Amino acid sequence: MTQPPPFGDQNPTPPEPQQPSQPYPPTSPYVPAPGHGTPPPPPGAWGPSPQPSGLYQAAAIVNWVVLGLIIVGTCGLGIIAAAWFVPMTIAIHNGAKDQRKHTALAVCTLLFCNVVSGILMLVEDGKRAG
Repeated sequence: MTQPPPFGDQNPTPPEPQQPSQPYPPTSPYVPAPGHGTPPPPPGAWGPSPQPSGLYQAAAIVNWVVLGLIIVGTCGLGIIAAAWFVPMTIAIHNGAKDQRKHTALAVCTLLFCNVVSGILMLVEDGKRAG
């Protein structure tokens, strides 16, 4: 006859040693790995963002004013002019934030939108690096 296994503290085998804890919990496909998924640094952590150019901002504002005057002056039919004024003015706003030359945009603004805005942009392009 065999004896039943011992109960309680009478277990003759010592407990297995515990593994040292992992520095990070096991990764899962739904949890980002350690070091990833951290929030991005606050704005300005890499240095100050470039200030928009004053002449480009002035050119964009002049374009918006001229577009408004065209629309009012033609009793609403000038809204057709918005088809090229609005995209070019948005491009001027974007060009004010970077420091590259936008000579082609300045010439197109000079020819198709507003002489004053085009000249302001060409003057500013003379100060910018290629």
